[in-house]
Amino acid sequence: MRRVKLVNDVVDLVPILYMFSTTTYKNVYSALLDDWYTLNELKEMFGEGVEEALKILKSAGMLEVRWRMPKDPAGKPEKEYHVTYTHLNASFYVSLIELNKVLEVIFMPEDEFEEVVKKVIDEIKAGRMSVQHISRDLKLEPIVVRAIAKRSLKLNLKGNIVEIAKEEEI
Repeated sequence: MRRVKLVNDVVDLVPILYMFSTTTYKNVYSALLDDWYTLNELKEMFGEGVEEALKILKSAGMLEVRWRMPKDPAGKPEKEYHVTYTHLNASFYVSLIELNKVLEVIFMPEDEFEEVVKKVIDEIKAGRMSVQHISRDLKLEPIVVRAIAKRSLKLNLKGNIVEIAKEEEI
């Protein structure tokens, strides 16, 4: 079945494109297109990185979750996961320079990315949560700050406010 994810803001592409940055993430996405799997089943299939892949899919708004009842009456129900979207429909207006900046964030090396995330978190802890304040203080363009917040599992972007993400279950 073909389902289309609508994207109206270029930074909403960040978690979607980042989903295809590693073999593990791609494999998890492909597996979840075909069937429903639990976290343990995915870990058996692909090893480490599965939880991150699920969190990225969740942050992109592409993950369906339901409970699987155990075959053994004494067993506990488990969450199982499935990908909701197979296609993308993008409708936004962006300069090529800004698009390039978003792509740079998506493909930024992990160590460099984590360094910037740490600086953003320090800004938030100091009470500066708006994209404008953070971008001015860190000398980054607002679109870069928004893209960083969308890629990081440690941050949430809500409008023009960046918050520290709460540790949530998938």
